Amino acid sequence: MTKALDRVIQQNRKEILDRWHGQALALFSEKMARGTPIFDLLNESMGMILDGFEEGSESCLEGVDSFARIFAVHPFPPSGSMRLFFELQFILAAFCPDEESRDAMQTRIQAIMLDACDDFMAHREKIYQLKVEERQRSMYMALRRAEG
Repeated sequence: MTKALDRVIQQNRKEILDRWHGQALALFSEKMARGTPIFDLLNESMGMILDGFEEGSESCLEGVDSFARIFAVHPFPPSGSMRLFFELQFILAAFCPDEESRDAMQTRIQAIMLDACDDFMAHREKIYQLKVEERQRSMYMALRRAEG
């Protein structure tokens, strides 16, 4: 990533985060408001992604995982959740000072999206595995009651 892009992100962090957060909140019901746990967690994870935008940052990876977890537990299709990274790309493009920064930003967002997709699917698989296990326990208990 270029130094210019990093500087632009840090200088405009609040505006970028507010615009990106607004796009994310549009996916949720009108009940999503400031101060709710989901709002705060989403805000924190998006901030971590922006703060650690450079390649391989631990902060960014943690933010992506948290972001993916939030969307995996809601009934959004993967494409709807990942669309938010395209929104971030459009938001950041408006702040990019030059073509080199824009190219670096697009490449980085593509890498982040791939990580987010992997995390999203891993969280969804875990959720469905837990549902299967709960159903199996429920059936086992019903059989025990029927035998008993």
